[in-house]
Amino acid sequence: MAGPLVYFGRGRRIDVYNFTAADLPPTEMAAGQARLHRFGGAGIPGRGMTVAQHAFNLSHVVGDCPDRQRAALIHDAPEMFTGEVPRPIKSVCPDFVAVDDRIMLRLGEVFGVPAWAFEAIKEADTRIASDERLFMFDDLDPEDEQRCRERQLGITITPVTETVAANAWLRRFYQLFGEPTHV
Repeated sequence: MAGPLVYFGRGRRIDVYNFTAADLPPTEMAAGQARLHRFGGAGIPGRGMTVAQHAFNLSHVVGDCPDRQRAALIHDAPEMFTGEVPRPIKSVCPDFVAVDDRIMLRLGEVFGVPAWAFEAIKEADTRIASDERLFMFDDLDPEDEQRCRERQLGITITPVTETVAANAWLRRFYQLFGEPTHV
């Protein structure tokens, strides 16, 4: 079944249910995720975080299993097509979640990441979001702040530019998936 056609990278339209690795050059994946900001772009100026930086950080805290590390690095790649939608909004949009899941399944097929690996990183993804909220926001309500403090991983977050986030994500991609081959 054909999926929705969306613009990607420099303006190519791709079928988000049937793309190939050639449709997703790592440089464009890195740039696409670095242009997206966590929590729908909310946060204190100068303390924002891109999706690329989030995925890079997560790939370093999920343990030594290469499949988990790879899953962590690309787990938010569907957002290159949909934008960064905060989790509370996703949770009330089952059709959106179904599209996201379908894209994630395809990413796993294309890049050789087993479905179980995406499931295995969910707890770490939730916990690292607590670290990110504590870093990005000064005005959390007391209950949310307490919940974040209980769940956080305790990582140090440093603000970086979109360019730095994209470059870090790209280096990590090549480290985990291999360097590109040129014919």
